[in-house]
Amino acid sequence: MRWMTGLFSVLATLCLAVGVPALSYAQLFPVSADVATVRADLLLWATALIGVVLAIYAFKRVRGLVG
Repeated sequence: MRWMTGLFSVLATLCLAVGVPALSYAQLFPVSADVATVRADLLLWATALIGVVLAIYAFKRVRGLVG
């Protein structure tokens, strides 16, 4: 089990090493944004969050049925 912790640490470090420079160069908060673009982004995030909540609910439900 100890090797899994080490592997996770290495993968997390690699993700941070790649992700942080990419985020620093990206324009995170554009000065001018269309209302349609903002609405589309909000819809996308809402859909993603609903999907995560449903996946967690399904996991707990299946785990309750099996265990």
